[in-house]
Amino acid sequence: MRIPSFLALAALLASCGGSQAPAVETVYEAYHVEGTVDKTVAEMSVEGMMCEIGCVAKVRKELLEVPGVASATIDFEKDRQLNVAIVEYDAEVVEAEALVAKVTAIGNGMYPVHRMAVT
Repeated sequence: MRIPSFLALAALLASCGGSQAPAVETVYEAYHVEGTVDKTVAEMSVEGMMCEIGCVAKVRKELLEVPGVASATIDFEKDRQLNVAIVEYDAEVVEAEALVAKVTAIGNGMYPVHRMAVT
């Protein structure tokens, strides 16, 4: 019973692991919405997420640990090269660049952020 469990765990870890991704320059876009806005929303195009249980959960968990982040959701499809992380945060507490840095620091650059739009 332990061998199949070990093999399943090893397969899960291997699917989310791998070599370090090449450096990617993030493109930042900012939009201003007129009116009262309590939270700022950032949408990040993230590469490298291959599984919902490991990769997506790790990125979401790391984002939620950033002070000032209210919510983090990931629009994930298995065969899509770039998936979207949608983060609501308080811009007075954390800057958008810190969110990108948090994601790209996971696994030594395993999840590069290609684009970020802030509204």
